[in-house]
Amino acid sequence: MTRSPDKAALDARPIPGWYQDAKLGVFIHWGLYSVPAFADPAAGDFNDFMRDLTAMKDTGGDMPYAEWYLNALRVPGSPTARHHQATYGDDFPYTRFRDQFDAAAAEVDFGDWARFFAGAGAQYVVMVTRHLDGYPLWPTKVANPHAPAGYRARRDLVGDLTAAVRAEGLRMGLYYAGGIDWTFTDRPIRTMTDLMEQQALGEEYARYATAQWRELIDSYRPSILWNDMGWPAEQDPHELFAHYYDSVPEGVVNDRWIQSKMPRNRLARGLYLRFMGTMLKLMTRGGKELPTPVPTFHYDVQTHEYRSPETVLPHAWELTRGLGTSFGHNAQESAADLLTGTELVHLLVDVVSKGGNLLVNVGPDGHGGIPEMQRRPLRELGAWLETNGRAIFATRPWTRTRTTTSEGHPIHFTSKDTTVYATVLADRLPGPLVIRDLTLSPGTHVQLLGADGDVDVAWTRRGADVEIATPQRRSPAHVLAMTTAG
Repeated sequence: MTRSPDKAALDARPIPGWYQDAKLGVFIHWGLYSVPAFADPAAGDFNDFMRDLTAMKDTGGDMPYAEWYLNALRVPGSPTARHHQATYGDDFPYTRFRDQFDAAAAEVDFGDWARFFAGAGAQYVVMVTRHLDGYPLWPTKVANPHAPAGYRARRDLVGDLTAAVRAEGLRMGLYYAGGIDWTFTDRPIRTMTDLMEQQALGEEYARYATAQWRELIDSYRPSILWNDMGWPAEQDPHELFAHYYDSVPEGVVNDRWIQSKMPRNRLARGLYLRFMGTMLKLMTRGGKELPTPVPTFHYDVQTHEYRSPETVLPHAWELTRGLGTSFGHNAQESAADLLTGTELVHLLVDVVSKGGNLLVNVGPDGHGGIPEMQRRPLRELGAWLETNGRAIFATRPWTRTRTTTSEGHPIHFTSKDTTVYATVLADRLPGPLVIRDLTLSPGTHVQLLGADGDVDVAWTRRGADVEIATPQRRSPAHVLAMTTAG
């Protein structure tokens, strides 16, 4: 039976349980931009960029994301333009990175990638299939009217990685930059006006983007439809959603489908830009619900970028971020710019305690390798999850999200069935441990999870607090499983 594209009917569809149980995914940004692998370290972070953009300032093309290399290259005098001229010379267009990228891509062992993601504890993967530079990573049959024939990766990178990921028992999601394609325009994004105008590329682009999304759905049956940068106003996304759910009944759709159409009247345009600036602030700063009637489209999962909400949200959500300040590989970053394994553990615990998923990004280099400084924190996260994953996977938020120890260390709560997990974010467990403002029912059984087996620990009520006789030990975080009888 063909599903109705009616928004109300789509909204009534429950979010698949697998997504709410999964908790951890790996994002992959890899493309032509991975060859130059450059973003100016002085650009700040994503929040700095969004602050300037939504304040209607001219960003000068300076952006911390290396995957925006082509955009910054188009801004005369930008750090990227100066770097490109000094490194590659004046007669070296962005499209020349194809040869090096495709040659390296032909040799990549996606089985190694997939095994690494599984070892990190990821339950799903989301791959960028086409970023804003317009270069598809699969053998698309949808012709781009503004690019040379055959402008796509020579190897079916999407198909080969999808097969490798699924062979490891993980779900595969696909990203597509539906709102913008820089092969359809030669103007860079410097201001909010530029951004809005590039999200209104017209009917020709709308047909192209819709055809490519349908091709990806029909060819690879992704578990997640991860759109970015909005959606053309000329195409109703609900028709695409209905086709997707018919093809993938347990599929999940994100929330980045805002449709924009710049008014021609100057006053109306100014008001519209202010409105969209407010929407972007709300979508990126975390912790805030979009006011009605926005969004006017269906979605399953709300996406937050780099900043997580402050509290539990009443719907499914995810936090996505790079290990550093960029999604695409930025050779200017060092290990000191990336999250440590401990910081990554703490971030996951925080997100899950609020009911969210963490989609953490890796940016393979121009040779198709995942740099060791990116592998290290994910490897440490995987080792921690081997022992403590019960406090993460298939859990739900408890009646409260957090408290502290008597020493001030944060404690985050999750729950499953009759067990509440208290995860202490401290590298050293002092023994004994005092949890502030916690009441346990008589007969509650408390265990400290450990690599050598769980340890029963005694507890005592101390006024409004609970004292637990924990042994001293070190770990990125420590999990206490508190199980009530019945």
